[in-house]
Amino acid sequence: MQRLQIKISPWRYSILLIPIILWCTVVSSHATLNVSCQANVNTGVINISNTITTANAESASITGNLEYSCTNTGDTAGYISVCLAADGGNTPNAMTPRYMNAASNTNKLAFDMTLPNGKTWGTRTAGLGEEYSSGAIYIPARSTELGQSNISGQVVIRASLIPNNGNALATPGTYTNTFNGDLTLKVAEQSSLTDCLEGAQDKSNPFSFTVQATVIPSCKITAKPTDINFKEIANATNITGSTSIGVTCTNGAPYTIGLIPSNDDQEGKGDMTGTAPNSDVIPYQLQSATGKAWGNALTAESVGDGVANNGSGVNQSHTVYVIIPSADVKPDHYSDIVTINVNY
Repeated sequence: MQRLQIKISPWRYSILLIPIILWCTVVSSHATLNVSCQANVNTGVINISNTITTANAESASITGNLEYSCTNTGDTAGYISVCLAADGGNTPNAMTPRYMNAASNTNKLAFDMTLPNGKTWGTRTAGLGEEYSSGAIYIPARSTELGQSNISGQVVIRASLIPNNGNALATPGTYTNTFNGDLTLKVAEQSSLTDCLEGAQDKSNPFSFTVQATVIPSCKITAKPTDINFKEIANATNITGSTSIGVTCTNGAPYTIGLIPSNDDQEGKGDMTGTAPNSDVIPYQLQSATGKAWGNALTAESVGDGVANNGSGVNQSHTVYVIIPSADVKPDHYSDIVTINVNY
């Protein structure tokens, strides 16, 4: 008899755990490049000079500092380019040359503002002159959550009075022109995308500044008188010789001219002396074109026995006459030196 053996193998259940890794890249919603800039010129004023005269009205110049600064309050670093422009100021489209005006008259002073490369500083808006461009500058991200990073730059601007525009005709006074400057900028994470001279700019920030110069009364002898040579005048009487003095004074400025012989006579009476031991002298009298004695008893306000006029900004000629009443002296070479005083 056989036995039937029944074996039961129980099912075994197990759970296979397969690890699954989920990757997630988190991008901060605050990752930005947030840049702002501002600019100014000196303390707001470029003062070419407080002493513009006929001698420097076409050449005086001074440099000023055009400064800009930028801040990045974003947490991304990048690049920035800054463009700085200036218009014609009170006459926006007049840039070659620009002009300063005085409040008290219609005269002008012509001048130029140039960049370090020697070109006129202007604006692309009017298509005149050249804007300054900083080129791409690296600007770091802010260092702390509430902080900021900063960059700054400086450009030397030269303001110069220029010739051949009638500056010498300016009358005394302070001349000014207030300009509207403009700062534009372009920001990007790549330097090649930051040319502020191309396409649309990211931001614009205006700034203003003034250029000024003060014309003062002045005079200079611009045509030196030639010596008066009477040659041989033995025993002659009432001998007359002449020369001329050229004076250029500020337009509209009153002036007087005085003449002083070497004996310091204030009425223009001099003596020509010979060579030692000759003690003879030849007396003479200085006279103006009107026939009056020409001396130095005068001031800037009072003509006295001098010659007076108002400046025109150009050379004005005045004739000086020398009258010798008698030359009955020993044969010799006689001479004297006369000093010219211009009062203004």
